[in-house]
Amino acid sequence: MRVRKGRFGIKATAASSVILMGSLVSYSAFADGFEAEVGVEGRYFFDEGLFGQEQENISARVQPEYVHSFDSGEDSVEVILFARWDQQDSERTHGDVREATWTHVGDGWETKVGVSKVFWGVTESQHLVDIINQTDLVENPDGEDKLGQPMASFSIEQDWGTVDLFVLPYHRERTFPGKDGRFRTPIVIDGDNAQYASGAGEHRVDGAIRYSHYIGDLEFGLSHFSGASRDPLLTFNGNVLDPKLIPIYTVIDQTGLDAQYILDSWLLKFEGYTRSGYGDRYATAVAGFEYTQVGVFDTNYDIGWVAEYLFDDRGEAAETFLEQDLFLGIRWTLNDANSTESLFGVFWDPESEEKIFSVEANRRIGQDWKVSIEGRAFAGGEHYDFNPGTPLTSLVVPYPNSKTYFFKDDSFIQLELTRYF
Repeated sequence: MRVRKGRFGIKATAASSVILMGSLVSYSAFADGFEAEVGVEGRYFFDEGLFGQEQENISARVQPEYVHSFDSGEDSVEVILFARWDQQDSERTHGDVREATWTHVGDGWETKVGVSKVFWGVTESQHLVDIINQTDLVENPDGEDKLGQPMASFSIEQDWGTVDLFVLPYHRERTFPGKDGRFRTPIVIDGDNAQYASGAGEHRVDGAIRYSHYIGDLEFGLSHFSGASRDPLLTFNGNVLDPKLIPIYTVIDQTGLDAQYILDSWLLKFEGYTRSGYGDRYATAVAGFEYTQVGVFDTNYDIGWVAEYLFDDRGEAAETFLEQDLFLGIRWTLNDANSTESLFGVFWDPESEEKIFSVEANRRIGQDWKVSIEGRAFAGGEHYDFNPGTPLTSLVVPYPNSKTYFFKDDSFIQLELTRYF
């Protein structure tokens, strides 16, 4: 079994039995009781923001968890709450119910009702098929943090594979940075006035199904989602005196495939989908590998080499920066008592020469503390002619070779100290 969490992290694979990236991991079964974690985060941006934002920022978060099982373990209740206070960005000061579920386990089947989180995917650079939960974008620009999703699910596991069915009765809207936040668009996004293509709005009932199985060293999942998109389109509100961008959530149908194959020390990975609802149907995919060197230089250290290619057949018309790009990464795991690990990576667009550099590292301190370091740097791309006479429409969809221009002053380094209770 492979357990995964986080864009850059394989927690456990057959190729490398224990590789921990970006999170503190416990392999023990859930135990009844209360747990919590409290984190204090400091970010330093190397430049004043393009729109005058401060260079220093302090924030704090708390995440309490409660688990209780009954009926000989066949039923359980789990609640995970989350709240953050942010010094500069009022939109980043927010709270959420990450999970609040009742789970019943039967003989080869399972039901779950409430608010929960579901992860699909295998690649490191981008999780294309992961669509059940909405992105909590104010938490981190990498899009890995997710909001809790109201749902009812049913899963059945047989020799021929596992089928997961989801009914999603309420749509969560994406969070966006405010005017004093970083990683924001030139015109602030007005998330409070989102619009929906469906007349039912956020109450439209969405649905999803996924079939997953393994054949030898090949694991794969085939999924389909129908409902309100998690990725909104942005449109100008038409008010030149108080310009805002309005999110519009269209109804989409997405069919996706994720697969990975273990070949000795190699892990071959693929994710892709085809989607309708944004005009013409289009396809996007990520494919690559991870090669792990175990015990390099006669030490306990492991080094993992990651390379992935990202493709979107819309080309320059794609809203994302990652339409025909490369991701290269190096993972260094010390396998020491303090679970020290780090990852260095870069996204590179060969055509525009835009680059995003990334570093993540963490180390446990004793049994109850963890220190984490994270950084991003943006470079390259054509100069964007940003001045008062720039048409507002061009601020919604920048030049194809300048899609990261507005983040050029948002390079940062971050230190977080976490206490576990």
